[in-house]
Amino acid sequence: MRFQLAMILAVARMALSLFCFLALAQEARADWKQEWEKIVAAAEREGEVTLYGQGRSGVSDAILEFKKVYPKIRLNFVSGQGSELAKKVMAEKRADKNFVDIAIGGGGTQVLVYHKAGLLEVMSAAFVLPEVADTSLWWGKKHHYADPDQRYVFMAQGDVADRMGAYNKNLVKPAEIQSWWDVLDPKWRGRIVMSDPKWAGNIGNWRYLYYAPELGPKFIRRFLGETEPVFSTDERQMTDWLASGKYAIYLMAKDENIDLAVKQGLPIASLHSQKEPGGITTGSGHISFFKKAAHPNAARVYINWFLSRDGQLAWQKYTGDNSMRTDIPKDMLPLGQAQVPQEGRQYLITSLPQYEDVKPLRKLVDEVLARRGR
Repeated sequence: MRFQLAMILAVARMALSLFCFLALAQEARADWKQEWEKIVAAAEREGEVTLYGQGRSGVSDAILEFKKVYPKIRLNFVSGQGSELAKKVMAEKRADKNFVDIAIGGGGTQVLVYHKAGLLEVMSAAFVLPEVADTSLWWGKKHHYADPDQRYVFMAQGDVADRMGAYNKNLVKPAEIQSWWDVLDPKWRGRIVMSDPKWAGNIGNWRYLYYAPELGPKFIRRFLGETEPVFSTDERQMTDWLASGKYAIYLMAKDENIDLAVKQGLPIASLHSQKEPGGITTGSGHISFFKKAAHPNAARVYINWFLSRDGQLAWQKYTGDNSMRTDIPKDMLPLGQAQVPQEGRQYLITSLPQYEDVKPLRKLVDEVLARRGR
C-alpha cells in the first residue's frame, strides 16, 4: 500500500513538473513573439535602416532580399571599400552624426576601426528570434566573432581554403604529396611554379603558411631556400605550363583557373593537404551593430533576418559563400561540401585581424630571396 502511494505521488510530481515546464516554455515563446512584434512595429514606424558595406558581387543582391520580407522598412545600402567607409563613419561620428546603423563586410575594418573606437554595440543585444540566439545551429555549436572580445563583430560566413594548388597528373602521383612539407622533397626542386610573392597583393596568400603553427617561418625558409620555385605574374601562363608538363606542381593556384582547366580535360588535378588543417576565409560575411543607431529597431529586425535561416540562405545563394549556419543546404555552393568546415576539425581563420599584418612575412620572404640572389 505504501509502495503504491509512493508511486502515485512520484507520478503526480512528474506530471506537475512537466506541466510547469510546458507552461514556462509556452510563456517564454509568447514573450519573444510579443517582443518581436513590438520591435517590428517600431521598426516600421522608423521606416528605414542604413547599412554600410562592401558591394562586391552578390552581396548587394543578398542584402536587398530583406526588402521582400519587410517592404515597410526602406533599406539604405551605402557600398564602398572598407577603408573608404571607415573614413566616412569616423568623420560622421566626429561631427556627432549617427547615420549608419549596421556594418557588413570584411572583419578588418569593423574590428580595427569601429570596435577599437568603441562604436559598436554587443551583437547579442539585437538577438530576439530563438533561431538566431541558438548557438547549436552554427558550425562548432557556437557563434563566431572576429573581435578579440568575441562579442561585437559577428562572423556569419566561413569558406574552407585547404587547396595547396594543383599538379600535373602525368608527373605526380597523388600519394606523393600529402602535406606542405612533402614539396620539400629534393625531387621537386626546380619543378614548382607559383605567383611571385613580391607581386603587389600576392603576399597575402602566404599568410596561412606564415601563421599556421604546423608550418610557419621555418617552412617558408626551407621552401624558398631549398625547392627553387619559379615565379610568374601570369596566372594563365602558369596553368598552361602545368598542363604541358613544363612544371609538375603549381602552388597557390587560383581556384577558378584550376577548376576551368579540369573542366577542359587538361591533365591537372587539385592538390590538397591531408595533414595540415587548412584555413578558413570569412570574406565579406561579418556584421556589426552601431551604438546610437539612428534606427535601432529597424537595425534589430535586419540583424535577426540576416542571421536567420532565410537570411543566410539568401547570402549563400547570391554570394556563393558558405554560411556558418549548419541547418541550411550546401549543395548550392560552387564547390559544395569542399567549402564547408568539418565539425571537430581545427582551422586557421586567416582573415582574422591578428593575421592581417604581413610586414614580418614580407621581411622574411625578402631576406630568403635575397640570399637566393632575387
